[in-house]
Amino acid sequence: MPEFPEPPLDTPTVQAVSPAFLTKVQHGPLATPHHPKRWIRGCVHDPRGKLVRASQKIGGLHGHPWVPADPGRVAVGRRAELLDGTWLYGGHWIQHFGHFLIETITTLWPETGPVDGLVFHKYLKRPWTVDPWQERVLELAGRGGLPIRVVGTGKALRVENLIVPSRTVVANGWAHRPARKVWERVASGFRGQGGPAKVFFSRTLFNEVRRREQHKKVPRTESERDRALDSLFAAEGFEVVSPETLDIDQQLRLAANAQVIAGCSGSALHLSAFASPGSRIIEIGDRRNVAQPVKLQLVIDTVCEHRRVFLRGDESPSGIASVLGSLDLGTSRSRPGFDRGGRGGG
Repeated sequence: MPEFPEPPLDTPTVQAVSPAFLTKVQHGPLATPHHPKRWIRGCVHDPRGKLVRASQKIGGLHGHPWVPADPGRVAVGRRAELLDGTWLYGGHWIQHFGHFLIETITTLWPETGPVDGLVFHKYLKRPWTVDPWQERVLELAGRGGLPIRVVGTGKALRVENLIVPSRTVVANGWAHRPARKVWERVASGFRGQGGPAKVFFSRTLFNEVRRREQHKKVPRTESERDRALDSLFAAEGFEVVSPETLDIDQQLRLAANAQVIAGCSGSALHLSAFASPGSRIIEIGDRRNVAQPVKLQLVIDTVCEHRRVFLRGDESPSGIASVLGSLDLGTSRSRPGFDRGGRGGG
């Protein structure tokens, strides 16, 4: 059973701010040779310009490069556009697949009455869009069909009434139960629909595309290793799946009904957030994290009460096969075993 990389230092809160002032996004470097190396601004302030601390994204943990640097008080821009009605603040609209599922939708956790829309801050300079898969996830989370506004680097925004929840997932640190409730709400409609009990999320096709397109982010595994892992897990009775080739409902259905989920560290494996409590997770390291699991994956598996094991990124396929052979990978939840991963997922 894993543990959070850091013990929780806060508790979930909800605050109503009327009217609210949302500052524009800014960021820059810190004068330090070590992490964290960069600062970010853009959050919620009350009518007097005082910082609403619950709106900040906590950063700087375990190599996370960004820390919030919002001033305690700002001058409220009275000429900023005003959104009428009651809106729910969702923290940062993070376009990245895994972080959208883990950090963005879980900030929408309060079970409020009807709201007129959702408002977010843009994350860094990265472009953002409201893609169909994101609309679908918001619908499953109970927030579908609402107007979406994202505050970026251009202009600040005012909101007549803003509900401001604190973040329930702190990257590389900890998470709170409301985050798990959001994931369970998304997965609930897919439970019991059947599917493979053991799933391996392959990165082979994903990495091939990156190599072919000479993507700026180099794949974290070699093509030979990708294919070897596919073959290895297929031989162990896993359904080998390339999740990026499936629509979001199919991906969620696989995660919601699997009893064992395996894959290399990263976004695809973050789909384990939608697996049932007690599910088993096999995380395989890569170039980024050869010797230890990704901290955000530990956060997910801890709050979801998953049982997990971490396999080193430099372990040979034959060595991985040997470890898998030593584990109880039977799919009956009543069977004991799979406790050899140890505390902390390693």
